[in-house]
Amino acid sequence: EAYTYAMAGNGLFLEAENRLLRARILLAGAVVRGLAPLEPFLELRHGPIPTHLLALAIGAMPADVESYAAIVWDGLTYRVAFPPQERGDAHVTYEPVPGTVVGLHSHGAMEAFFSYQDDRDEQGFQVSMVVGHLDQLLPTARARLCLYGYFAPVRLSQLFPGEFVGLEEK
Repeated sequence: EAYTYAMAGNGLFLEAENRLLRARILLAGAVVRGLAPLEPFLELRHGPIPTHLLALAIGAMPADVESYAAIVWDGLTYRVAFPPQERGDAHVTYEPVPGTVVGLHSHGAMEAFFSYQDDRDEQGFQVSMVVGHLDQLLPTARARLCLYGYFAPVRLSQLFPGEFVGLEEK
């Protein structure tokens, strides 16, 4: 894993890469004369994640407690992993799963949002998703890129090809 700060004509960026992801996010916008501008990006090194894996992960999450699933690259393909976890009404604890590309946790029947605790927990380099309203016909979801304590929103279409019917993106 490697990361670097890059000054560009439009501000300060953080760039990172590992065997799973390459990414760049804007940390602070600024006009810097003499430098070319950069754009944020996210690249999944092994291509888009099959949408059915998202459906599998969400379908296995109970509506009454928080839970966790990891979408991992196992060296050959993407798969869903459900590590041992302790679930509660407003918390879930679990052991990190090697090869995690997307860490997905639910808020059960609550709204999909990133909490203060999520901000404290997600200090590595991966994509994080939160799913809420699992007690409703149309659950909600949010995704973000986590880059060593910095966060940038991610659209589900950047991760999963096509449309995911039955999930509302917030």
